[in-house]
Amino acid sequence: MKQNKAPIIVLLLSLVLCLTIGGGIWFYMSLDRNLSKGVAKDSTTLVIANGEWIPYQGETLREGGPMTRIVTEAFKRQGWEVEYLYLPWAQGLSMTEKVNADATMLYSYNEQRGTKFFYSDPVLQLDTVVFYNLNKPLQWENPADLKGLTLGGVEKYDYGFVREEDGYRIRRSASSESNHRRLADGRLDGTMDEVLVGMKILRENNLQHRISFHPTPIKRTDYHLIVSKEHPRATIILETFNKGLASLKEDGTFKAFLHYE
Repeated sequence: MKQNKAPIIVLLLSLVLCLTIGGGIWFYMSLDRNLSKGVAKDSTTLVIANGEWIPYQGETLREGGPMTRIVTEAFKRQGWEVEYLYLPWAQGLSMTEKVNADATMLYSYNEQRGTKFFYSDPVLQLDTVVFYNLNKPLQWENPADLKGLTLGGVEKYDYGFVREEDGYRIRRSASSESNHRRLADGRLDGTMDEVLVGMKILRENNLQHRISFHPTPIKRTDYHLIVSKEHPRATIILETFNKGLASLKEDGTFKAFLHYE
């Protein structure tokens, strides 16, 4: 009697296919072991998507940078532990939205994200100010005072009320560093930057004795830890974090962690 080999062939093909797919998944995950961590393993261990935002947070910074230290300590004070996935921003946000990570950090509020994520209390408030050459001091009180000046800015960046369409003159470049060098050379009347980022650039380029900044912000932005509205434990995660963050601010630890060297 002739044996029907079709079922055997189908079985072998299925086995080969499973091994191929499984091997491909293992290979992909081995390229970045972070991706294999998934979401929190238990109720007091969180997986948070982190990103590169020097000097605030980043995998190459000591202890992940000051913002990472603050988030870690805030949860630690409430008896929770944190594991971090260092990912491109878009990927980290997408993973968090799909609850493949418990939270991501740090983000400002906008309407689009507001429909998908819950926000913690503000972790960081950043002021964007106008830096000026000490040989040409800059004083301003009203927005109109900055009109007529040539101000340095970064391409595509938003500077609050200072907008070209409203009559302000912005000379944009690819980086803040180049703007500070132009300011030091007298080719700009001022340049706009976040305070601590700007001060770090000045130190690294030995310009801190040639450039200062006006303390009045042109833009003030809060940044938060965010959790997907689809996460079943979103409320407890944010309540726990907010309690720990408040504790850090009350006893001075928050300020102590704000070192950007």
